[in-house]
Order: sequence, then C-alpha cells, then structure tokens
Amino acid sequence: MRTSGRGSEGQKYALTSDEDDVDFWGFAHEADGLFAPLPEEEEEEEGARRVHLAGCLPQGRLLKSLDHVGSRRAVAGNAWMDVLDADGATMGSYFVNEVAVVDVQSSTRGADLVDLTVTLWCEQALPGADGVWDLIRTGQLNRTGMWHELDPEGRYIWLSVALWSREYQRGDRFDAPAHQAFTLDGSHIVNIDSFYCALGEAINGPGGYFG
Repeated sequence: MRTSGRGSEGQKYALTSDEDDVDFWGFAHEADGLFAPLPEEEEEEEGARRVHLAGCLPQGRLLKSLDHVGSRRAVAGNAWMDVLDADGATMGSYFVNEVAVVDVQSSTRGADLVDLTVTLWCEQALPGADGVWDLIRTGQLNRTGMWHELDPEGRYIWLSVALWSREYQRGDRFDAPAHQAFTLDGSHIVNIDSFYCALGEAINGPGGYFG
C-alpha cells in the first residue's frame, strides 16, 4: 500500500509525484470532481476531469506550476492521489495523469491554504466511489451485507473500492491457514460482481476483497 505520511484533521486527499516519492505535492481537504462522471471526449480538455482541490497547501512540482497558470508549464505531471482516513493515513491510491493547474484562489479553510482547480485524467475513480470511501473513513463499513441493496453499477463500484483499499482494510492480519473453510452466503449472488462481493466479504470481512 502506498503511503503519503499523515495529514492533519480534515484533510482527505494527498498528491505525490509518480516519479519520486520524495516529491510530495501536498494535502487537500476535498477533491470535488474526482469522482464525477467522466466527461465526453469532445468536451473541454478532451475528456480530462476538472477537480477542485479545496484547502490545499501546494508543495513540490505542484507549487511550481502555480506561477504558470494558463500555459503548458502549469502541467505538474503524473501523480498518485491518496485517499486518507480520519487520522490522515492512506486508505488507497489512484494514479492520475497530466495534473495541470487551471485556477488558484485563496481558501476560506486557512490563511496559508489555497483552492486549486486542476485538470487530470483518471479512469479508476468511479462515480459514487467516494461514498464507499466515506463509509471506511467514518468506520461505518462494519457489517456484512451492506452491498446487498446496491444495483449492478453500485456493486461494481463497491468492488473497485474493495480492490484499492484491500491492504488498508486487512491491516496487520495474516492470511488464514491453508485448508480453512469459509461459508459464503449465496442468497444475493446474481452475477459475477455479486459473487466477488460475497466472496471477498466471506474471506476478508465487510468490504473485503478477494479475487
């Protein structure tokens, strides 16, 4: 599992260069638009997401790009976007391409903070996944069967978060001994995604991943 260190209270996201883990780009309180539906290719920036990083203290290459908003030099590059828990530890990470700053404003969240609008490419951050991350962040993903009432799209999103958060959710637990038997509840299995939801939960608990 990637780690960006720990943020302070209220910071839910962190950015780090994909080329150098030492090139930390800063924390942000919010990343509105990261989990929005993907734009059509013919729209602005040819399908890139517009993400509003609220309450951000830019560092590294992201900070350098602020002086070049409106030009190609505003492109900071590729990065890892870490999703943080309530204590600031990394729960999971998304790879984001061609992060470019398109606007910077002072932030109401702190005197030293800014609100950045960036464009970036990220296909793995699915619409609605932020709700599942919030369940993990707040400790509410704590019982089995929470995926039962989801529609097929919702179960696919559930699996995506289970995949990206698998190491965080497992923590320091070791694999079960060989030849151990697990009981899988098949009453809600209707397709391949629901099968993997049930399988991951049976082996690794609520929101667990296996497969």
